[in-house]
Amino acid sequence: MSRSRHVGKIRKRLEEIKNQSVRPTKADFSHHESVRLATDALLDGGTESYLRALNEEGEVDFLSSVEAQYIKKNAREPYYANESHTERETGPRQNDAGSLQSGTYFPISEGSEPALHHTWSTAEKPYLKEKSSATVYFQTEKNSNIRDIIRRCISKTSQVLAIMMDVFTDTEIFCDVLEAANKRGVFVYLLLDQSNIKLFSEMCDKVQIAEDHFKNISVRSVTGEVYCAKSGRKFSGQIQEKFIISDWRYVLSGSYR
Repeated sequence: MSRSRHVGKIRKRLEEIKNQSVRPTKADFSHHESVRLATDALLDGGTESYLRALNEEGEVDFLSSVEAQYIKKNAREPYYANESHTERETGPRQNDAGSLQSGTYFPISEGSEPALHHTWSTAEKPYLKEKSSATVYFQTEKNSNIRDIIRRCISKTSQVLAIMMDVFTDTEIFCDVLEAANKRGVFVYLLLDQSNIKLFSEMCDKVQIAEDHFKNISVRSVTGEVYCAKSGRKFSGQIQEKFIISDWRYVLSGSYR
């Protein structure tokens, strides 16, 4: 008697959705091992290994062409890899024996928190007990230009300003930040996406802003979640969040770059 072919979780769900006679099932949020195995295969052996893993796991192709290309382009060797590897050796390679073996292995994330310029006690933030409210602005509201709202928020900040952006290249807003830090003594924390930090550096060079102009300003580049395969090869996601925190009191969040 032949062994029945394994069917992946996504493929199984799609087949059940297409079958009108099958009753709805409870949502499954458990770890998806087939997806992990296929992602490891892509990291270790490239597209062919990825497609082969999908076939063995009976799973659908769950990555878009952009996602697959991003993973291959940003794959990094493990920290213990021999630095004398040639470019050919550090490129996509065939899976080693352990890469396509299930072992209930979960991807990891890595990172550290930056030191703060100043520590604010709860006593200095009585407004934490105030009732919160939210205001929503839409792009079609011409009288509420989001760029002007951001600039007004920065100009009103008196203690601390935290800005998280994937891309920061707006020289006028940059001037607002520099003025707040250098003229008003505001502590500023800039968190920028690692893959786009070069664009911020280019802006600084173009407007001739050097390191000694960054008084009270901490600039840190961060990455998204780090996926690590069993082989040790890994890639980092991108930071897409965009928000501003002003004086621990006001928060601006949206899609504006």
